[in-house]
Amino acid sequence: MAQNVVESGNKAHTAINIKANVARILLEALSAQCKSYCILSGYDRFPEDFDTDIDFMVDQEDFDRMPRIIEDVARRTNTRLIQVIDHELTARAYFLGSIDGPSLTIVQPDCASDYRHFGRFWLPAKEVLSARRLHPNGFYIPSIAHEFAYALIKRLNKRTFTREHGYQLHRLYVEDRIECGRMIARFCRGPEGSAIVRMASANDWTEMYASIDTFRGAMMRTRKETLVQKLKALPQNALYQLGRIVHPTGCWIAFMGPDGCGKSLVLHAVSRQLAPAFRTIRQYHMRPRLIGRKPANQGPVTDPHGQPPRGLAASIAKVLDLWVDYILGYALRILPEAIRTQLTLFDRCFYDLLVDSKRIRYGGPSWLLRAAALMSPRPDLVILLDAPPEVLRARKQEVPLEEVARQRAAYLELARNLPSAVVVNAAQRPEEVIHDAIEAITGYLGHRAGKRIGLSPPGGQSSKAGTGSGRPW
Repeated sequence: MAQNVVESGNKAHTAINIKANVARILLEALSAQCKSYCILSGYDRFPEDFDTDIDFMVDQEDFDRMPRIIEDVARRTNTRLIQVIDHELTARAYFLGSIDGPSLTIVQPDCASDYRHFGRFWLPAKEVLSARRLHPNGFYIPSIAHEFAYALIKRLNKRTFTREHGYQLHRLYVEDRIECGRMIARFCRGPEGSAIVRMASANDWTEMYASIDTFRGAMMRTRKETLVQKLKALPQNALYQLGRIVHPTGCWIAFMGPDGCGKSLVLHAVSRQLAPAFRTIRQYHMRPRLIGRKPANQGPVTDPHGQPPRGLAASIAKVLDLWVDYILGYALRILPEAIRTQLTLFDRCFYDLLVDSKRIRYGGPSWLLRAAALMSPRPDLVILLDAPPEVLRARKQEVPLEEVARQRAAYLELARNLPSAVVVNAAQRPEEVIHDAIEAITGYLGHRAGKRIGLSPPGGQSSKAGTGSGRPW
């Protein structure tokens, strides 16, 4: 028990050191390589202590150069760029990761030029940067009024307002009542604006808690775009949306391997460690299940080959059912969610059936399974958890040793022929298996993110996760 507490404390300390190091080096890079910048929020204990993200603003020229600056920060801090999300026309979040054993620390420098939120323009970078002020710790922050406007707009747009948010706005307001009052009048006219003035002055946000949508609606009406502004922004918005569709920031990862390889353990760890780099995470077993009967919750399978195989007609129907489920599941669920930055994890996938078709009681021709696999949507990354037959058999005794050995050889052959496959040694200690799986995933994500923003892969690495021919057999 005591050892676990010590280890947990050491991991937390390591994560804090990694984050602080990234923040310090980022500040150095912004000071040396940008014309001007300011840290927009969360700077009270910065750079030694802060939440995961670092919100900062630069002008458009430096925004365009930021990928190279972030690449330099990653190199100097021994971190890896693993994710890039353009969440507004003029805002891009970078995710830097550092692996320590089975733990992944993620730091998110979030860069903006003009401040846009929920697709609407609010504050120009030129205005904010020209009024910035120097923090006692030596970095630049917005003026009091601009920070007040930034925080208020963000809270109303997100429809989340807590006591802490209210106190932050109150503290800023009493420091500069005149300029903060002007910002309120600029972004929220009418009785709602007057109410915000009263609440900010008295630090009594009861009205805001009760009817935040009313205040958000007033803000939106005040900043309503004209038809000319909407038409002018239309081409840029269209290109932005097209880019999100063509280059989804979500990811589909499938884990495969014989029983006993530790898929559940690794899936749980990957889901937990990578959560900060994705908006949502969803797990599936074998298939999307957009169609077909939902399985009853019967617990773990103790005899995967216990039932006799289906007849020819029933086997063909089963494969067609799976194939259609994959086609529709990908088109209607997996791809749309990838566009919205979801991480989709599969515990087994269609490829597993090429090795172990008895699991679905398949009694048809093998060529039909191969054809269905060839014509099915493919995961972005496939991770094979591999271990010697004796290790797998010692963990689970449901399948004879000879069958385990056959499956292991077939899985390895399958992985050699999949360009998206990575083999991880599952015979190691659990924390080492988790480390290697996360290393493989962040390596793939890092290459993809760098390619998306025009960075060359480190060391001339190939864009493929594996070296196979691309044919799943």
